Amino acid sequence: MTAPHQITGDTAVTQSEAPAREVKFGQMLESLIERGGYSRNRKKILSALDISAAALSQYIREQTRPSFGKLLAMAEFFDVSLDYLVYGRPASSLIDYGPLYRYVDHALADVQARGSRHSAVVARIGRVLTDRINVVAAELASAPTATREGLLQDDEILQLERYCRQADILSLNLEFEVIYTEDGIAAGRFLPVVAANLERGAIYRFLVPGSDAKWHTAVEACRRLLADQIGGDRVRQCCSFRRTTAPVLTGAMLYEIDTTGLEAEGPALHAQITDYLTEDDWLGCVIRPNSDSNSDMLMDPLHAHRARASFDALWSSAVAV
Repeated sequence: MTAPHQITGDTAVTQSEAPAREVKFGQMLESLIERGGYSRNRKKILSALDISAAALSQYIREQTRPSFGKLLAMAEFFDVSLDYLVYGRPASSLIDYGPLYRYVDHALADVQARGSRHSAVVARIGRVLTDRINVVAAELASAPTATREGLLQDDEILQLERYCRQADILSLNLEFEVIYTEDGIAAGRFLPVVAANLERGAIYRFLVPGSDAKWHTAVEACRRLLADQIGGDRVRQCCSFRRTTAPVLTGAMLYEIDTTGLEAEGPALHAQITDYLTEDDWLGCVIRPNSDSNSDMLMDPLHAHRARASFDALWSSAVAV
C-alpha cells in the first residue's frame, strides 16, 4: 500500500522533518472521507470496513475508538499510513527495508534447505507453546472472573444465533437488524442471520417498547428487508412484532439453541455457553446498555427462566405492530 501523503514535491518528508500537528482522529477521518468524495455516499466505506453507518459516525465524533484491525482497514481503504491516519503526519519514507527483505529471504531459503532441522524447531516451538497455554489456562481457570464472566462479543452472538430454533428479542431500537444511512435504510449485521433462520422455520418474536410512532417505520423497514431476502409469506408466518407500553430498562435476547448442531460445528462456543443453558436448551443474554462495549452478558439459567416468563407476560399484553 502506498502512502501518497508522505511525499512533497521531489523530497521525501521524514517523521522528524514533518511539522508537529495535533490533529484529532475524528477530524482526520472526516477529512479523508471528504477528500475521497464519500461525504454523500458512504456505502463503500461501510462495506470495506464491515461497520454500520452509526459506528462510522461514532468514530468521527470520537464517541468510540476503532479496533486496531479497523484502523488497518481504514488506512488501506484511504491509501494512507497509520501514522497519517492517527496522528495527521506521515511516517518516515527514508528507511531502506531492502537489506531486511534480503536477509529474510536468505533465512527462509536456509530453513527450507534444512527440512529436518526446520521440523525439529517447529516441534520444539509447539511443545513450548503447549506448555505455556496449559499454564495460562490453569491461571484463568483459578481466577474468579476470567472465562466465567459470561460475556459474548457480536461475532460470537452472530455465530450462536445461527443455531437458534426460536428467538424472543426485546429490542430498544432494532439497530442490529436495521440501520439508517444517508441513502435510506439498509440491513444490519444480524438481519441476514435472521432471514436464514426464518427460511428454515425458526420462530422470531420481536418486542419493542414505547408508544412512539417511529416503531411502525422501523418495523416495516425490517419486514421489507426480510421479505426481500426470503419472501413476505415466510416473514408473516414466522416473524412477529409487538409493542409494549410497560417500562423497559434494557434489551434482551432469548434463544432456544440447537445444542447438537452447535456442539458438532462450534465446540468452543458450545463449551463457552454450556453452563448458562437451561435444562430445555434456552439461553438468555442482556444486550449491552451502552455503545462503548462490544459485548453482551449471558444470564445464568435461573435468570433466563425469569426473563422468559417476563417476556411472555409482556408479549401477551403487547399490541401488534
